[in-house]
Amino acid sequence: MKYAAIMFDVIESRRYFDRYEVQNIIINSVEYLNRIYSYAIKKNVVSSAGDEFQGLFLNLQDAFLYIRKLQFIIYPIKIRCGVGYGEIKYDVEEWSSSATDGEAYYLARDAITFTDKKKNNFFCFNTNTKYDKYLNSFCASTMQIKHRQSQIVYLIELIADILLPIIPCKEEKLFYEFLLENRHRLIAQEEWNKISKRYRDEKILKINLNYLFDNRYDLTIKEKKKDDFFPKEFWMRGMSTKIAEIMNTTRQNIDRYISLGKVKESRTMDKTIYELLGEKIW
Repeated sequence: MKYAAIMFDVIESRRYFDRYEVQNIIINSVEYLNRIYSYAIKKNVVSSAGDEFQGLFLNLQDAFLYIRKLQFIIYPIKIRCGVGYGEIKYDVEEWSSSATDGEAYYLARDAITFTDKKKNNFFCFNTNTKYDKYLNSFCASTMQIKHRQSQIVYLIELIADILLPIIPCKEEKLFYEFLLENRHRLIAQEEWNKISKRYRDEKILKINLNYLFDNRYDLTIKEKKKDDFFPKEFWMRGMSTKIAEIMNTTRQNIDRYISLGKVKESRTMDKTIYELLGEKIW
């Protein structure tokens, strides 16, 4: 049986003068995601050495959801990730992911070796099929969009993902309280902040978590005439207004960030990658 192994590490972790903050965010985020995606995990994601982590998933789609979500919640920390799809040598329930090996892990290791050339958030799939180059081209496109996004746009994407996730999961408000408190400190630590003495966005918008979690799943995706030539836009009617209320700002302000940060394009590409990974070609 084939599984999806993921391996990732932190990019340029030394630029943070307090690496404890980085490790604290990542470890807490990994533990959180291990809980909410437990249904899809064969072996929990665990630290294999310092800033390196690995885990094993039942399929490619859920491995993608995990890494995508991780990149959102640990911002501004950046990671490189390799995903391998293949068999494992010994299926021993008691063994952790770090004690397991096999084809899936070998392919993931090859994939993350390729991403060593990248200094921005990046993930690479290695399924040992002819479709990898097309899949990874899509992944590179969505990562290129996200690389240009500001901290506020990343926050908007995260809120949008809670309001309308690709696949619903049991999100925990308490975790996001911890996350947002620590995110501001991490942004202040970044090397470009220490040099320029300012934030990329001068205004850091706070979010109303109670309102956010009370208003999940209550909007519907825009209806669109059936079109087999392009994926349906992964957005919903009234979403900008909801996000504006959650972030205590105007809808026009949110629409401006959505347009400049290409949030709709980013979400639609991510949903497309997810659906592609569910096709019977892997």
